[in-house]
Amino acid sequence: MKRFIFIVVIFLITQICYSQIGSYAGSFSRIGFGARGLSMGNALTGDIFGDVSGYYNPALSSFQQEGIVGIGYTFMSLDRKLNFVSFNKRFEFQSLKSGAAGLTVAWVNAQVTDIDARDNDTKQTGYISTYENQFLLGLSFQVEHNIALGVGVKLYYSKLYEDIKSTTVGFDIGAVYKATDNLSIGLAIRDIGSKYRWETSKIYSSYGNTTEDKFPVLFDLGASYLLPKNYGIVSLGFESIISPKLEDRESGKKSNRTTKYHIKIGGEINITENIKLRAGLDRIGLNPEDFGAELRPSLGIGIHRNFAENINLGLDYVFQLEPYTKDPFQNISLIFKFK
Repeated sequence: MKRFIFIVVIFLITQICYSQIGSYAGSFSRIGFGARGLSMGNALTGDIFGDVSGYYNPALSSFQQEGIVGIGYTFMSLDRKLNFVSFNKRFEFQSLKSGAAGLTVAWVNAQVTDIDARDNDTKQTGYISTYENQFLLGLSFQVEHNIALGVGVKLYYSKLYEDIKSTTVGFDIGAVYKATDNLSIGLAIRDIGSKYRWETSKIYSSYGNTTEDKFPVLFDLGASYLLPKNYGIVSLGFESIISPKLEDRESGKKSNRTTKYHIKIGGEINITENIKLRAGLDRIGLNPEDFGAELRPSLGIGIHRNFAENINLGLDYVFQLEPYTKDPFQNISLIFKFK
């Protein structure tokens, strides 16, 4: 019976993750982060002019002058849940040549609940769930006043079924260059060495085995431009996604690596001092057959207000269309800034 349920769980997760790039492991970690990032097409690899997020590039946080805390909840179909918590802040250090460093602490949680569990006679035995977590610690150092380097350490803690859990570590590296007062360029390599490691002997005893599901490696190059008169921000990103080699257990043969290329575009317009409108296009395929296959258009709004001299509270919202489902993807993020 456990074997039957386990197979059903894997099938459901595969179908749910299919809308993500290539259906490879860790798809929840490639959706994006927070309402602002999602609404701007996730084109934030080089953005130092808005509320930065070390999720996109660990080098960004040393440009975040104010401390910023974000908490996000996502409304999704198919009993999926996606939650975000983050902290980004620049710190001044006289011992550093440039005098500044940055810190990012973030948590991404994904769940699939109410999975119908049945035995071999199709009798319902209850409901089961699965979860995935990414804990990120990112450090950024300004080696010059306009150049920063960063590294991020990711802890992945996930449960597939009952005692089948995985705890692994991956890495991000990044760099940011502020070319002019209005233009910044960023480079990031994400999920280096990231993978899941599943051990099934607790369920199948001697018939169990160990399986490794490696994550794709992401190469991101992006630029952001601050429009004149503080009118807003325009961002552009290029992403290449290198798939892992998959091994056939019976033949021992490994598949060739494949690479997908995407363009990301995003914009943020300041309607008033406290209201921002955002729009973006994520995963614009560069191959003709992939141009719109995974396209994710989005619209968003941000409303922020100062409640004290050193405190700012805000609410960000995004409405995004997902491929392979008619239901929209929506996220609400509460933003708290302090000096």
